[in-house]
Amino acid sequence: MKMQALLFDCDGVLAETERDGHRVAYNKAMKELGIDAEWTEKEYGELVLISGGKERLKNYFNKYPSRFTSDKYNSDLIQEIYLKKTEIFKYMANNGSLPPRSGIARIIREAHEEGLLLFVCSTSHQESVKALLSHNYGEECLTWFTKLYCGDVVAKKKPAPDIYLFARNEFNLDGNHCFVIEDSRNGLLAALGAGMHCLITQSFYTVDEDFSEADIVTNCLGDPGGEEAKILNSSRPIPERGYITAADLDMLL
Repeated sequence: MKMQALLFDCDGVLAETERDGHRVAYNKAMKELGIDAEWTEKEYGELVLISGGKERLKNYFNKYPSRFTSDKYNSDLIQEIYLKKTEIFKYMANNGSLPPRSGIARIIREAHEEGLLLFVCSTSHQESVKALLSHNYGEECLTWFTKLYCGDVVAKKKPAPDIYLFARNEFNLDGNHCFVIEDSRNGLLAALGAGMHCLITQSFYTVDEDFSEADIVTNCLGDPGGEEAKILNSSRPIPERGYITAADLDMLL
């Protein structure tokens, strides 16, 4: 196998976490802290275009200065909301509220059995990522990952390529032999900026985004006998069997 590493985004890839996880957790956190704000699905759909939870909060509060004055809704309060949201999100992940997306467990196992390096590269808090991985995919699966790059590990977030460049440089990866699994245009641009290949598995908030530069675009990865993967675009033909394999990605390098 030519492929050297498989790198995963977290939100929208490992699970449908943006709509059903982070949005819900932020609303609960703000309510517990006495903040008069509740993000609808539509409103959060605009916020997810901004990479990073603390950045989303700052953008939201700045949008309504008369409601959320800068002297109170400052970086300290944003950090407090973010940490409380993380605890709520971890609880949700650990109690099964955020089921895995189809095909992810299978392709992780395939990559592990082929000896590929596995990474998560996400703006989510590392404890959130660990909770999601361990509950949905098992403690053993968590040990298969070489490293989790999470949160504020880099200053510039996606679409900047920094988080993927960090992984590439730290482990001396050849970008031409790496595949990133993402769900958003910001993630796609970050992967391409790091010189890596990219599969897009569309999520709830990203179905209408432009993925024309991706190596392959699917609705999901699919599983035999389960949800069927539909190939929406591919840089070259691969077998259409209803699910995407690590070997398929290797063919696209």
